[in-house]
Amino acid sequence: MLSRQSTVAKKSLSPKWDTEDVALRDAVNSWEQGTSETITVNGQSAPGTIGGGPHVGKPAFQAFNMKKSFADGGTMVAESENCVAFIPAGFRDGPTYNTMNPVQKRIGGPSALMSLVHVLTIPKKTRIFNACTLTNDHLWLLKEMRHLGLKATDILIKGPKDMPGSLQWVYDQHETITLNNGKLHTLTVLPEDLSPECRDNFKYKCGNIQSSFHVYPTASVGWLHLHTYVGDLLTTAHDTMEKESQAKYGQPKNTSYDDVINTL
Repeated sequence: MLSRQSTVAKKSLSPKWDTEDVALRDAVNSWEQGTSETITVNGQSAPGTIGGGPHVGKPAFQAFNMKKSFADGGTMVAESENCVAFIPAGFRDGPTYNTMNPVQKRIGGPSALMSLVHVLTIPKKTRIFNACTLTNDHLWLLKEMRHLGLKATDILIKGPKDMPGSLQWVYDQHETITLNNGKLHTLTVLPEDLSPECRDNFKYKCGNIQSSFHVYPTASVGWLHLHTYVGDLLTTAHDTMEKESQAKYGQPKNTSYDDVINTL
């Protein structure tokens, strides 16, 4: 159950949660406890859920199968007993491999990955809306999520160039794709696609693995997901996300795993 005492918000990681609409908190509570299959407020889909169609009011990770391998059309990299790790996908603006989100902001815009190696790790079944609704009863799950995220990241870092989504695969992409708006873009990754502070690392350095949460209200999906990524290879999309989150919400887009753990 949500409470001010048990949320990350109590230490200002998500100050807006405590002042949010009571109806939203109640809807999230009902969904987390399994008494509702959707999160809706006054008949409308809640933030972080699907806005229309047969899955209205459900978080995307609830509505769709995130355990599909690359061979089956998905982007799953690894799984554990309670969690699954995958490369963010669902890109709709152009024909990327298995709808994988591009690493280039010039192609993916706000959907672009934060790093050349970037995975999400989610609980398979446990319903948690966001880091702001965690309690210390979830510590075991968070540790499993982090371990799997690191494992999946390591797989992609070390994988060969014929492994979809691996770092070498990303560097080896040179096709040209046509976006839905008619614009042509090369998939070749350029130093300019990286954050200015990371451009000297292009093809030479790959380390500084980071794990973070997008704490409410900065998350786009209302199902707890841990971002794990290579900090030496951050993209310009990462920088834009951080800048826009500060401007819109007054808080960072990424809150480190350790900061969340230390708050519980």
